[in-house]
Amino acid sequence: MSLPGGRDRREGQSAPLVLLGTVHCDPDGFVRSLAFFERYQPDLLLVEISPLGLKFRKERSPRLHELLLERVRTASRKLGLDFHTAMAHAHIASILRQISLPFEYRAAAAYAEKTGAPLAAVDYSGFSRKWIKTWPQMLSARNIELLLGMENRAVRVCALYARAARRIYEEDAFFEAGRIDAPLWRRRETLMAGEIAAALKRFTPQRPVYIGGWWHLCRGADIKTIRDLLGIPETSCILLHRAV
Repeated sequence: MSLPGGRDRREGQSAPLVLLGTVHCDPDGFVRSLAFFERYQPDLLLVEISPLGLKFRKERSPRLHELLLERVRTASRKLGLDFHTAMAHAHIASILRQISLPFEYRAAAAYAEKTGAPLAAVDYSGFSRKWIKTWPQMLSARNIELLLGMENRAVRVCALYARAARRIYEEDAFFEAGRIDAPLWRRRETLMAGEIAAALKRFTPQRPVYIGGWWHLCRGADIKTIRDLLGIPETSCILLHRAV
């Protein structure tokens, strides 16, 4: 695929901000993201993770991983399940992703370390704080046992990317309040857009890239997204599975 601001752009001419949309459960996400960065060579990386979420995971993830393993092991014995089968359960895999550094950040950090490109965590810490407060219940022994008793429905990443493509490229507006906390999400999008704009002003990059969940690339209805707030054209909205 052709990339925004390709190699034929004039010297000194800034490429538009690229929004690189991901499916968070993409098992190839790290490799795909790093391959995109190496091909596109961004000089500023803006990542959908909050300063609070980043700090919390760096400090607490090892212990949270130990706790999850311990409780899955106990629950799997009780339910007569193979431990490795239990760990592969879709609900358990989802918890593991939540308490770990996301592949988007790990890939951006690896590229930044290699090239010296600046990296900014631009998500809203207030949003992270709300969800982190739910983690004790999420990781409780009772919840782990309940989740392992549910049907293990395989996540089809290709289907999620296909859904994202329809929402981003084919529909007039997708991001609606629905059942989510609309005021919190509205504040999140607004503050994220502000953080991105501030980083662009500070670093004056030629090839900036934002990487995060695909819904931020949609046009908003009840809630204006990063794409809306920053006026990003559709041609600068790229889904990760199409990027490499």
